[in-house]
Amino acid sequence: MGSVSSSIVREFIFPLWMARDHPRSGAYLREFERTQFLESSALEALQFRRLQNLFAHAYQECPFYRRRMDQIGLDPLRLTSTQQVSVLPVLTKKDIQKNGADLLARQFPPSERVRNQTGGSTGSPLQFYVDKNRFDSRKASTIRHNAWAGLRPGDWCATLWGARLDQQLGRRLWDWCRNNFLYRTIELNTSRISAEDWKFFVAELRRKRPQFLIAYSQSAVLFAHYLREHAIEDIRFQSIITTAEVLLPGQRELLEQTFRGRVFNRYGCREVSVIASECKHHQGMHVNAEALLLEVIPDPSMPMPMGRIVITDLLNFSMPLIRYEIGDVGAWAERPCSCGRSLPLLADVQGRITDFLTLPDGCRVSGPALTLVVSDMADIRQVQFVQKSPESVVLRVVPGRDYGAHTTTELRRRLAYYFHHDMILHIEEVEHIAREVSGKYRFVINEVPPEFAVPGAATGAGERLG
Repeated sequence: MGSVSSSIVREFIFPLWMARDHPRSGAYLREFERTQFLESSALEALQFRRLQNLFAHAYQECPFYRRRMDQIGLDPLRLTSTQQVSVLPVLTKKDIQKNGADLLARQFPPSERVRNQTGGSTGSPLQFYVDKNRFDSRKASTIRHNAWAGLRPGDWCATLWGARLDQQLGRRLWDWCRNNFLYRTIELNTSRISAEDWKFFVAELRRKRPQFLIAYSQSAVLFAHYLREHAIEDIRFQSIITTAEVLLPGQRELLEQTFRGRVFNRYGCREVSVIASECKHHQGMHVNAEALLLEVIPDPSMPMPMGRIVITDLLNFSMPLIRYEIGDVGAWAERPCSCGRSLPLLADVQGRITDFLTLPDGCRVSGPALTLVVSDMADIRQVQFVQKSPESVVLRVVPGRDYGAHTTTELRRRLAYYFHHDMILHIEEVEHIAREVSGKYRFVINEVPPEFAVPGAATGAGERLG
């Protein structure tokens, strides 16, 4: 019955829903299925045409980009290649925070754009806007990249996810129907987990037996440790899509041996959704190049061939993100993938490893789960958690506009969900938060000795790419 119901969803329910809520996604999906096998020159030409349109639009409609282009004497109508994008300064999160209104396209219909937000793995809260049309292309990109791992609409899929904004299960009858008859997802919230929660996850997975898992990398690793320590061998997946955090050496093998399936690593963020994913050949991550222009900028502070990742969203016109520095470090692959796709290939992405905070009762809370706590607080510019003992955490806060006593009161109220009464929280105002040697901000610095953090005892994890 499971295969029959999956077919019904895939062939009838899902297409009807897509036609109603994402009417342009089908056209984008057909395009992406074709363009991924274009000659490299043809793919670059497609990117260039979209870059030309984006630059002309941004210059005409967005005061921020008009100023930037005028300052360097760039005529958006005289672009000759995608390489010319590099003459523009990078767009930082701070730029977006300070110039949000001037980044919005003035004549873009407000009804056609949607506000989104992210806490970000760097701890810097961010709000931005996405076209409804761009959501359609994002949906198409996600379907394509899922298909590389064998996951198709209608297939049951479990998610080990911790972003509370993304957790909709059980809130309303429509959410329940959508999950069971459309998305077919088993949502397992990993923002704060005890040993009892792991038992519940095992029971849910045994009840539905999904063949696919999408998970924050370290959440999947900790779940695998739990299963091994409790000799549970019947939780298996055909494919495990890992995202949000870097897989450490040996962790891919751990997951594949535990779940008896293949790991498909994915790179993405809420601002631009899917950035790159592995195909079945596992020779690197294919960039979603029809929608994104990705650069790896060399940095003398980093060993070659690593560099800073900068992304231009070619299809979001309501609030263009041009040369957006996402805060990650990566490197290009040296050879093309044997699958035949011409999509650019990332060999590695570093920098999304986030420590878990250790609570006195043996539970853990991950940094990514906490990034959205401050995402909508304009009076906070940046935060960082520092833990030196299981009993206390210092929250460093860089104040933003209108910061005051009400801000710290709200922070304590929100964090109570994660920390409870047995954790002492110190809030410390600072002028800035120093970067690591890698150039990244660490959202969590955990200096608790390893003996207080036994894998599998109780865990949690956090942030979803769009």
